[in-house]
Amino acid sequence: MSSPAWTLAIDFGTSNSAAAHSGATSGGIETLSLSHTSNLMPSSVFVAAPDRIIVGDAAVNHAQQNPAGFVSSPKRLIGGNPTTTVNGFTMPTHSLVAAVMGAIIQRGKAAHAGVPPTQVVLTHPEAWAPQQIRILIDAASVAGVHPSRITTISEPRAAAAHYSRSHALQPGARIAVFDFGGGTLDIAVLSVSAQNTFQVIAARGNNGLGGKNLDALVQRWVEARLEERDPGLVAWLRRQAPMDVVQSLQDSIRRGKELLSEAPSATITVPTPSGRIPLQITRDEFDELIAPAVVEAMQLTTATLLDVGITNARQLTALYLTGGSSRIPLIQQKLGELGPVATLDDPKTVVAQGALLVARTESAPSTAERAAIPGAGDLMPSWHGQGSQTPGRGQPTAPREPQSGPPAYGGPVAAPEFAQPPGAAGGGGRRWGRIAAAVVAVVAVVGIAAGAVALMNRDDGSPDAEPTAGATSSAPAETGKDGGMIVTDKDQVIATMPVQLQNSVTQCRNAGEKTNGALEVICGFTDDGPLADLGTEGAMNYFISAHVDANEAKSNILNIRDGVYSAGEGTLVEDAARQAAGEISSQSGTADGDYKISYANQSTGMVITVFGIKSIDDGKAFLTRSGLIS
Repeated sequence: MSSPAWTLAIDFGTSNSAAAHSGATSGGIETLSLSHTSNLMPSSVFVAAPDRIIVGDAAVNHAQQNPAGFVSSPKRLIGGNPTTTVNGFTMPTHSLVAAVMGAIIQRGKAAHAGVPPTQVVLTHPEAWAPQQIRILIDAASVAGVHPSRITTISEPRAAAAHYSRSHALQPGARIAVFDFGGGTLDIAVLSVSAQNTFQVIAARGNNGLGGKNLDALVQRWVEARLEERDPGLVAWLRRQAPMDVVQSLQDSIRRGKELLSEAPSATITVPTPSGRIPLQITRDEFDELIAPAVVEAMQLTTATLLDVGITNARQLTALYLTGGSSRIPLIQQKLGELGPVATLDDPKTVVAQGALLVARTESAPSTAERAAIPGAGDLMPSWHGQGSQTPGRGQPTAPREPQSGPPAYGGPVAAPEFAQPPGAAGGGGRRWGRIAAAVVAVVAVVGIAAGAVALMNRDDGSPDAEPTAGATSSAPAETGKDGGMIVTDKDQVIATMPVQLQNSVTQCRNAGEKTNGALEVICGFTDDGPLADLGTEGAMNYFISAHVDANEAKSNILNIRDGVYSAGEGTLVEDAARQAAGEISSQSGTADGDYKISYANQSTGMVITVFGIKSIDDGKAFLTRSGLIS
């Protein structure tokens, strides 16, 4: 006798994926075990061949032998090119996602006597455009699910549905969802309508802030402790240690970070050629390390609340937490100042459970053809190109009208998604990015001193005060002479840098206007920061030039990949999502041993040149330690 019909919900995450299903015995909502020991699995993939893609922990293991075949976060590729090249193979981007989904579906089938799910629900960030959601649907189709059985729902709606099961909410109430995962931070404010249904009325996000950033801060602390004992050991860990040693250290850091959410201290074990070194870190030390990142997260949360006129905690009924990083006590403490934090369930699985709940309570059409996918330009953040789509405070973006015509690329016909709230496919949410979060109101709420901001705005050409992590600016992005987005404010240029780089630069000053009108900013490096040992001695030789120009960044990243700036003799370093690239090459006209880095990021529009790097290995270390390449 076969198992009854059942439903599967998949939360495909940046770092880890989770799933929920209607239990084979109980029929109730249950999390699905994705390994022998966990309800989570890494979203990573290893491409051995186009028809042999290994996923999860096994992919991480294969990366030790061949890093070129490893993609740690396939979700970051969604929204870029429809194809991607890994390990020398070019394939549809959705095939990488399909491998992860296929493994989850097989786990679900094993729990239901081999019977496939009757319905599969896929979650996605609130701000994703239809063509990004389409990749998820195509992936599930490739994994063996008929398109008519696929539905989608935004992550904050799913999380709100899960929490509302045990908390009756009055119509008109406003709640917020704080989703702090391994690789991203997303904030959404929802309005409650009848029968605990939800409408997203504001959303913002930061693709560059997540648990991995906190891990990097702890790793910097580890290296500082080791530097006091044996500087040579630190150099070995950074440049010569085998992959399994690096992964062992990173795993110990991650476990220590998670333990600090429950205990006052944790031990991090450092593998070395001569044995293991234990280092104890206290929660107070950890809180001090992550404070700049927490400030940045609170700024983004405050800005999202201000978008709908919420200025004090009493106006918010509940603030729900999802994502593993939301367990951190300091995060919960600071969020408690913005609104009533709801009692935590397992934050890593609430989205999947909520999506399953919605699937069981909402009726969805069984078959229909999705509207055509808009052009690729819709994938860009709202500040790209001419005109802004960012809604005014309290005015969510209007929903887009369906369009007719063929899809942007070939693939299975997609099933209809759940009805999305206004603005779900528009220019809000994660696509607003860090620059949109830099508003005067946020600065005022968080309490950054106005005098310090004024000092950073000084335009007299003299050295300025050191920037702080999460530096903000009230100046909006502008349109350059060639029509692309540029930044003409020094503080905003610095705020676009990764937080690790912001913490390491000093004496930043205006260096004039570029051809397209973007402001160029030149900075030195702090003497005691993590980047200090990577450059030649003397501020005149080791410095950084940075500006933000969206069109130039797109052009430069192609030139960097093609080796245009080094006549093909440079060393290329790219991130897994192929959104950022840096080339390390010899500085023309300087003494042997001096190198420069040419860098561009098409997601942020950041264009950077670093001068005075000591070696190619130092250049690689600079790109990773600064957060430019992750």
